[in-house]
Amino acid sequence: MRLSIVAAVTGICLCSCLTARASDPFACSAFNKQGEAATATFVRPTLRLQLTPAGNAKPLALSAVMDDAGLDSCSIFFDSEHRYVAVGVNHLGLKPGPLFVVVADLGTGAFLSNFTVQPSAEAGESLKLVGFLHGDPDLIVLGSGAPDHPAKAFSTTLFHVNGQQANPSATRSLPANALGVGNVSLVDAANDRLWFKNSPQFCPLRSVPLASSGPEGARVDEPGAQAVCDVGSAIGYPDENTLITAVTREPSDLVTRVDLAQHSVEQLALPATGGHGSYTAVGQGILSPDGQVFAVSRDLLSISFLGDGHSHGTEVDVVQVSPLKVIGKVRLKSDTDSASISIDHRNGAVTVLSFENGRWNTEHLKVQ
Repeated sequence: MRLSIVAAVTGICLCSCLTARASDPFACSAFNKQGEAATATFVRPTLRLQLTPAGNAKPLALSAVMDDAGLDSCSIFFDSEHRYVAVGVNHLGLKPGPLFVVVADLGTGAFLSNFTVQPSAEAGESLKLVGFLHGDPDLIVLGSGAPDHPAKAFSTTLFHVNGQQANPSATRSLPANALGVGNVSLVDAANDRLWFKNSPQFCPLRSVPLASSGPEGARVDEPGAQAVCDVGSAIGYPDENTLITAVTREPSDLVTRVDLAQHSVEQLALPATGGHGSYTAVGQGILSPDGQVFAVSRDLLSISFLGDGHSHGTEVDVVQVSPLKVIGKVRLKSDTDSASISIDHRNGAVTVLSFENGRWNTEHLKVQ
């Protein structure tokens, strides 16, 4: 793949940029602890990265033209020192493909590197950028088997922000009773953990070191935490001793917080939405950079008298992590890319950022 990179400083508002073209776009976003926002939008053939400072400084817009037409997913991360932003772009389909990574240097206001990680026996067939190594600007790429048949073996490869590989790919195997690798939501890069489910029973939820070697780590086997082991993608890691998850339940979706140090569990039922024939399905879980607020995206669905399914958009329920408490909710349009949602929490307010109807939008909630 060839990348042509163009950089420019713009004054375009974060909430009204990037109009969609004929092809379907995909997007991702993130906040850092300083309140800076990064959004990445791919509308073939261009990836646009916009960095918006927390103050009154002008946003920085960078763009990269990509020749590959098979990309359909992205992820975006700040390093712990707020110096670098990395975007991973890859395939979601059953056919494995390369992972493309671009890294921006906020100090210089330009792309620092762009590089490609090819599937291989060493790196893995299914590749995903999962974040920065804790306390270090190196990037972690997780590799596993084919997406439709995830194996119990996984590999991690570290890359410097300049695109140079930092170490040989390290391949390890999960315990024999693990279900397998495949859900990157169970990656806790900040705390060097890869969580996994058991077979034939999901619980306890267990973990192994992600980028380092060593024995099994933390596990969730507290009484009353069965819902945690059912989690799909709505999971967050407020700190090394805390997990928070959301799962689809009837009649109310359930949020669970587990204190791994105190072995305690707290649960909260999300308010029911809609009337007769309506139901919800939990999608993503998004944690604020300070770890104090957890947002749960829920698809709003219904069944007609004829048995047809209908989507009525997405609702984002915003929950305080400790103690668990519903702060509020934001209603998004049906074409919202759930992978694009990110949240920020500061100064008694929560900001919800999402990509819908071909543009970025923000919603603000006051914390009660």
